[in-house]
Amino acid sequence: MLVPKYLEEITETMKKSNNNELLKIRCKCNHNYFIAYKFFDKYINVKQKFNEIIRINNKLYYVKRNFFGKIKEKIECNESCFRKQRTVIKIKCEKCGLEYILFDNYKHGYDATINFKDNFDDYDTTKFKIIYNLPVEVYIKIYQDLSYEQFKDDFQNIDYETYLNSFSNIDIYGIDSKSKKIKICSEETA
Repeated sequence: MLVPKYLEEITETMKKSNNNELLKIRCKCNHNYFIAYKFFDKYINVKQKFNEIIRINNKLYYVKRNFFGKIKEKIECNESCFRKQRTVIKIKCEKCGLEYILFDNYKHGYDATINFKDNFDDYDTTKFKIIYNLPVEVYIKIYQDLSYEQFKDDFQNIDYETYLNSFSNIDIYGIDSKSKKIKICSEETA
């Protein structure tokens, strides 16, 4: 098990086993208390905008018809029509204000490797909500089911960095100054 590439600079390994690793987050300013935020958006559902699905030349299309039944708008149905809801976990250092993305299910984990090969950098940053009002120490437990060799066999043309950022499960939690444990995120990514 190895630390995901995107987390290398801000983590310290606390515990390691064959298929999981416990990491503690430390800011680049060397502080370790953060405010945690979550962006959670429903899946992109283009169906809401359209009335029906039709087949033209062996392809499926969502269509929107006007009052008289004439097609006003149509888009081809593809995997982008059925995207999973997006979850992004971000933390902000209480001391220096630096922000870090700890998890984005469109970029990290097995699902991201398999389903979301496009670049999904755009999301409404105003939709981040504070998870817990007090600063917390942040811990991440990453589960990896496959070795790099198995991963390469299952997913051709995968580089090592992509493998490091692909994992089967992630648990993120915080511990406040009174030792209260707060669940920030727990997600199966496969």
